[in-house]
Amino acid sequence: MKDDYGSLRRRTRDAGWQWLMIGLMLGLGFALVICVGGYALGAISFPPLEGDTATPSVRIVPNETEVAQQATMQQTETSVAQVPGGAEVAPLVSLEPGDTPVVDAAQTLADTFAPFTPTPSLLPTGAAAGQETPLAAESSPEPSPVGGADATPAGAAAMVEDTPVLGTPPGDAEPAALGLPQPPAIPPELDAIKTELAEVTGGTFMMGTTLEEATQAMDECQLYGKTCEDLSWVSDSTPPHQTTVDTFAIEVYEVSVTQFVTFLNWMGPNSHKTQCQGQPCAQTTQEQENSLILFDGITYSVRNPGFYSQHPATYVTWWGAVEYCTTLNRRLPTEAEWERAARGSQNRIYPWGFEFDIQRAMTSIVDQAGTVPVTSYPSGVSPYGAFNMAGNVSEWVYDWYQPDYYTQQLNAPDPNPKGPIAGTEKVHRGGSWDTIPLFLRSVHRMSQPPGNPTAAIGFRCVADVTPSLPVTPLAAGGAAATGAGAGGAPTLPPAPTQPPLPTSTPAPSGPTPTLAPG
Repeated sequence: MKDDYGSLRRRTRDAGWQWLMIGLMLGLGFALVICVGGYALGAISFPPLEGDTATPSVRIVPNETEVAQQATMQQTETSVAQVPGGAEVAPLVSLEPGDTPVVDAAQTLADTFAPFTPTPSLLPTGAAAGQETPLAAESSPEPSPVGGADATPAGAAAMVEDTPVLGTPPGDAEPAALGLPQPPAIPPELDAIKTELAEVTGGTFMMGTTLEEATQAMDECQLYGKTCEDLSWVSDSTPPHQTTVDTFAIEVYEVSVTQFVTFLNWMGPNSHKTQCQGQPCAQTTQEQENSLILFDGITYSVRNPGFYSQHPATYVTWWGAVEYCTTLNRRLPTEAEWERAARGSQNRIYPWGFEFDIQRAMTSIVDQAGTVPVTSYPSGVSPYGAFNMAGNVSEWVYDWYQPDYYTQQLNAPDPNPKGPIAGTEKVHRGGSWDTIPLFLRSVHRMSQPPGNPTAAIGFRCVADVTPSLPVTPLAAGGAAATGAGAGGAPTLPPAPTQPPLPTSTPAPSGPTPTLAPG
């Protein structure tokens, strides 16, 4: 019996190990169930199974648009290395697998494949003419291509060749191809006789005059047998104030009566009555007996063409001057531009200097005063080569007149000022054959209702300077070169060495304009 009990104890001890193993297996199984369940629910993670980056609790699977975007951006990054002219392209940031995009994928994809259209406001000056732009000239050094100098695939090179650079259109592109506005065509008959242009350098200058200078000019009236006592004649040109204008080009001569008659004939019969912005263009001898423009009901012509053909066009309304210039793709100068062209960078009082000279301009103190050919008085040209900016005829400018406008500009100056926004009279500048020297000062201001032309008011046009605008180079002495210029073949005779005076044929009879006393 003893041995039997000993055998029973040995069997009991061996059964304990078995129960222990069964318990361990059940525990491990339970733990495995817990782990698998937690992993499936995302409650726990196993980094060794996933690398260095833990997976978010909820993984977002990219849609088809995101996949296409990533493929496109990665392909562009490897193929586009640089753009023409040496300008680098900033490397695109590619999305790593597993990263969650933080941009609008659909919009980005649309932007990636959107065709490039040059915007006129973004094109730099000279781009349309094929000039090198600052973008190409100042770009950073050319990057080394990956894999050596010859490692760029042919397809990638073609892509770079066809990739447009913002603000850098093709060198031989025409303005029409770039979508830039095109000016209307100039009528051939007017294009053949348009006046050549001289460039006026823009900048900041002192516009107007001081009360001391104006008072001194009034005192000088006695030297010419005149009396100047009305301070209002000069006070509207004060105070002096800084004004800035851009570079532009001005016609060398005043518009002649032949040129304006050609313009009226181009517009057609009776055009002088209502066809200049809905207003009268000019007065013919039918409306004003002293006019130099004849009209027989069908055709316009020059009165006494052997004498007056190259005299300035007079009895032209402000509307007529605007319409003529617009037809030539030009415009009237602003008051500031006119003064800049007449005074130059030295701010002269007269176009030729600081003192009046009777030999340099046609004025009322000349015997048998009247208009002279627009090429007269070459010794009195402005610093930029414009003839008769003092005397002969006063000239319409763009601005409305306001007596205290200079005071407003002193307190709040505007660049490229265009005058008051409204008014009843337009400014005209330069004095005329009917005025005393006080009015010939380049700082002097006069005004007239735009529809009331006179025998002493004419005009000339200006043009904005663009890279393609030809202008007349200045000859020795500051005068513009004559001949077949780039701005159009002039039909005016060469400037005479002595100012011709209307002695052989008297000036048209009629009432004397009253722009000046005496």
